[in-house]
Amino acid sequence: MCKACGRQQALNYNESHRTRNIVDRCVVCKGEDFYIRDEARKALGLVYLLAGLSAAYFTYGVSLALGGWGFYWHFWKYPKLTVCYNCYAKYRNCRLNPHHKEYDLEFVAHLEREIRNDRTLRDFR
Repeated sequence: MCKACGRQQALNYNESHRTRNIVDRCVVCKGEDFYIRDEARKALGLVYLLAGLSAAYFTYGVSLALGGWGFYWHFWKYPKLTVCYNCYAKYRNCRLNPHHKEYDLEFVAHLEREIRNDRTLRDFR
């Protein structure tokens, strides 16, 4: 179900996603262009670790355990995300495809040019 509009949305899983848990085609838009990025919650893990380190003197080291737990939970527990370039669908808890790289500005500029050219070639009368 779409959170924005509330409509049911058909998801098109392919065989590699079902059997090997590897994303090679978007289940929402059927696109094949993806990039890899870190989960945003990883920064929160570093904040917990730094807070535990800064309070360690006043708490006699107890805050180090809490900070270490927060660091583990938010930094190591959350893996990298696979994100679709076209519809920005995020795939968590799946194995990384070796063909997907980090975010590429040149590739995005190329995609935007293709979209812009497609819009100018249509006749909108």
